[in-house]
Amino acid sequence: MPLKIKIESLGIHLPEKVLTTEDLLSVCRSRPRVDLEKVTGIAQRRVAVDEYAADLAVGAARRALAMSRYAAEDLDAVVCTSISKHHRPDEFSFEPATAVLVRRAIGAKKALVFDVVNACAGLLNGIWVLQGLIRSGAIRRGMVVSGEQNMPLAWTATREVRHSLDRQLAALTLGDCGAAVIVDASPDEKHGFHWLDLVTGARHDHFCYSKPSARGKGGILITKARGLQIEGNRNFPAYLKQALDGTGWDLNDVHHIIPHQVSTRAIRQGIRAVGRFMGCDLPDVFLCHAETYGNTTTASHLLALHDFMLKGRIRSGQNVLLVSGASGIVISHATFTLDDLPERYLSHVNGGA
Repeated sequence: MPLKIKIESLGIHLPEKVLTTEDLLSVCRSRPRVDLEKVTGIAQRRVAVDEYAADLAVGAARRALAMSRYAAEDLDAVVCTSISKHHRPDEFSFEPATAVLVRRAIGAKKALVFDVVNACAGLLNGIWVLQGLIRSGAIRRGMVVSGEQNMPLAWTATREVRHSLDRQLAALTLGDCGAAVIVDASPDEKHGFHWLDLVTGARHDHFCYSKPSARGKGGILITKARGLQIEGNRNFPAYLKQALDGTGWDLNDVHHIIPHQVSTRAIRQGIRAVGRFMGCDLPDVFLCHAETYGNTTTASHLLALHDFMLKGRIRSGQNVLLVSGASGIVISHATFTLDDLPERYLSHVNGGA
């Protein structure tokens, strides 16, 4: 049986500023008539102030180290999966790699560092890469980290959105967040990742993509939401079942399913699509908090894990399925069984570690 890896520690860095959807819409030059909060379910999001993408990543990395039994110099690899490369005012930077900036800031002097960018599936992609490195014996432990300052895309949209069907509208659902995990080998085959797989349908790449604005400074996010949802719901259920079958689970074995937190409406549509494919009523195991944080792109799943562990919903020993959708279209699923991470995380956050 292949060596399993587990989440040894978790770090989340949330900006303090809260921005409501109404406040965001109020600064649009041409306010769309659609009730965006009602349509998406997103009421608010966090916004970085005087922090940028690398700062959010560094903040999350430091928090993961603070609850870890490892020090920064113990890390063999640091993989950064941020989509956002907005590291300074009005500047997007791809060199040096964000992982280099994180390594320098936390003092991970021995770590192999590189970036892996695969849209919103990047963080799961990074864990998949470290899984291979750990299984091969190349490394013993590593960090996957992401700092997503997504709001510059939203600010561009406030200037450029012209109507309720504008393809930049989805940018108004974004939020900022940093997230990091340290992963290592699981000493117990019952705990850790059982299944982690990614599939790409590259012919669908036109449904969601970013590029520089042709009308002013900054980048834009173009989303053909209806086509993206149709193709996603057509393909996701089969791969979800494949993940369950590959793990040896059925739906009754799953305590929690954490979808990519795009919007509450998109998650509900996805649940209905899975139910039709499975031909049954689904158990109430889907977790959604998009209404509070919006779409934090690659940080989405770890932010949900953080949030629901703190609320006591996700507990030690439970089985979790992560469902990630990303531009491309990238479809990824991960199944894992938690060790005592929720207990340790609660203890750490409450000052007991």
